[in-house]
Amino acid sequence: MRQSAFSSERQPFVDPAEQALSPASSTTLGDFDYAEDVEKDTWADRLSSAGGQSWKTWIRSRQRGFRRILRRRPGHPLFTVLKYAILIIFILFVGTPIFAPSYTRQPKHYRDLAARCDGPSAEPGCANPFKEKVFISVSLYDKDGHLAAGSWGRTLLELIHLIGEDNVFVSIYENDSGEAGEKALNWLKSQLRCRHKVVYDPHVSLSEFPTIRMPDGTDRIKRLAYLSEMRNRPLRPLDQLDETADGGGVAVEYDKILCSSAPTRGPTAGRATFGLRPRLRQPAAVLRPLRPARRRGLQQRPALFPYFSNAGAGRSRAAVLRQADAVPVTACWGGIVAMQARYVQHRNASLPDPNFRDIGHHLLDPARPARVTSPVRFRYEPEVFYDACECCLFMADVTEAARKQLGQENKEDQLPGTYVNPYVRVAYSQETLAWLAWVRRWERLLSVPQRILTPILRLPTHNPHRAVREGEAFMEEVWVNNEDGSRGGHWQLVQREARNGLQCGVREMQLVQQGQRTNDVNWQNTKMPPGQTLHFPT
Repeated sequence: MRQSAFSSERQPFVDPAEQALSPASSTTLGDFDYAEDVEKDTWADRLSSAGGQSWKTWIRSRQRGFRRILRRRPGHPLFTVLKYAILIIFILFVGTPIFAPSYTRQPKHYRDLAARCDGPSAEPGCANPFKEKVFISVSLYDKDGHLAAGSWGRTLLELIHLIGEDNVFVSIYENDSGEAGEKALNWLKSQLRCRHKVVYDPHVSLSEFPTIRMPDGTDRIKRLAYLSEMRNRPLRPLDQLDETADGGGVAVEYDKILCSSAPTRGPTAGRATFGLRPRLRQPAAVLRPLRPARRRGLQQRPALFPYFSNAGAGRSRAAVLRQADAVPVTACWGGIVAMQARYVQHRNASLPDPNFRDIGHHLLDPARPARVTSPVRFRYEPEVFYDACECCLFMADVTEAARKQLGQENKEDQLPGTYVNPYVRVAYSQETLAWLAWVRRWERLLSVPQRILTPILRLPTHNPHRAVREGEAFMEEVWVNNEDGSRGGHWQLVQREARNGLQCGVREMQLVQQGQRTNDVNWQNTKMPPGQTLHFPT
């Protein structure tokens, strides 16, 4: 009686496809238990029963079977969340490089330049439609000669061809690179078909560099004091407007200065630099590497796409996300930077100052700072336990000199500035550069972990002086050694007049290593003493 009553009153739902696969199955449950039947209906049994079917029929039946299992046994909520999370990640991973790659679809004026300059038959100067006069400055350390005689040297020759040999002057300064480095530089020099000045210095003595007194009483040389001087030496042909200064027999007023730190760069670099639309009146257009930039003095690390946080107005991050080719930043040094020459070249037959070429001449005394004027040169911060990258200071000084010359100090939206071009990427090895074509297709996905990591890592790094402008009064914390000459010292707050470039400052310091290089590195970091009052993290 129980069986007949159950059979007549409770008819279970049976999928027609499942019934077709199992001829012995009944439309009624009979005497067996329903839960026990579900347990026996494993995926292995289902796969074995599909042997005689076509793949199309088998796939349709599996889809229905999978939906039925989910309805019968929904499982833990975490399983559902995980299931949909994996599905979303898969869709993003597959769809991003197809529908939303980053900086791969170049603007029309880039494509026009590529059409003119691609191929071995490209005309000289094809990437320089305005026939601008360009000064290329290179400070080089090339111990094994793999830069000058390798891909970097060949890229430099290609860049000269793109700009036009008649439009270019190349100034290269190299030192302490050994016999292989000198030999490679001589080979590169023999390949140059433009006006040039190539200097190799076998050894630069450190005895003429200014020193700082450490708390232990020793005198040391700041690494950035050394780097500033090395970067200024290839700029010496610009120190005076003289027909003999550049060896070309003609005094030339240059339109652009191109500074390079010898990284490897893609073919777009020269085209983008000298094919910029005329509406961009920037003093500096930085070509973007795989390293951080600063926006309003906010240093962002790690350098994950889109590189910038939402701190401040978030203009830089927004510009990167909309794939702009001119992203506003405060300063950035990407291995290659182009700027207006009038802020760097001295357009007079005599030197700006008789001591203009002396080591350390371009320092700004923190206690009595001078105002920035052109021509701008590389400098460093001279105080102990405080550093500012010489390249960041250079960009800050160029921008400040441009503001003063253009007389637009009170019009924020019209001020000249520094712009990064993410369409152009540079790297320190050819192997890294080869990955960029792939990285660009997925790098938009990095905006999610970058957004998460930024607050966790407390980024951007805090700088208490990042918004202080030249000439303003501010409070600075400095290290003071003990007056009696004993070891140690203390931090002290002092009222000062602001010098330019305070947004570049960091609470750290690197010193030139005493003795021989270690693994080809000639500098070392210094530990900061405790006791600061201002929040200025290392």
